[in-house]
Amino acid sequence: MMNIQRVIQTRSWTRHAARATCIALALASVACIARGPDDYRTVTRSLVDTKTGDIESCFDGQKGKVVVNFTVEKKSGQITNAVVDEKSTTAPGEIGTCVASKIEGLTLSEPDMRDGAASFTWQVTQ
Repeated sequence: MMNIQRVIQTRSWTRHAARATCIALALASVACIARGPDDYRTVTRSLVDTKTGDIESCFDGQKGKVVVNFTVEKKSGQITNAVVDEKSTTAPGEIGTCVASKIEGLTLSEPDMRDGAASFTWQVTQ
């Protein structure tokens, strides 16, 4: 089995919205959750972890580090704009592209009322 390490770094789990309370009348049929940064990190990590096997296959026995920056969109909870951080990535380009493609489009089951920005790192050392 491959030794893959995933390091989660908060890139500034930015929240693009003022703190607000959900108003039932305004959001009649839409679930509304306002997570704290730690909870947002935890649920996003769990979502990305569902693709661990697929991400391991991207490395195909090669060593290296891949850093992917992405956004979790408010309301939809979808991971978008998954882009390889080329300055921090040591693995060949095709590995980074593969990793980013595995998480692009994943969706939280309960979206948040604010956007989240994240940077995840995967590293294979053996």
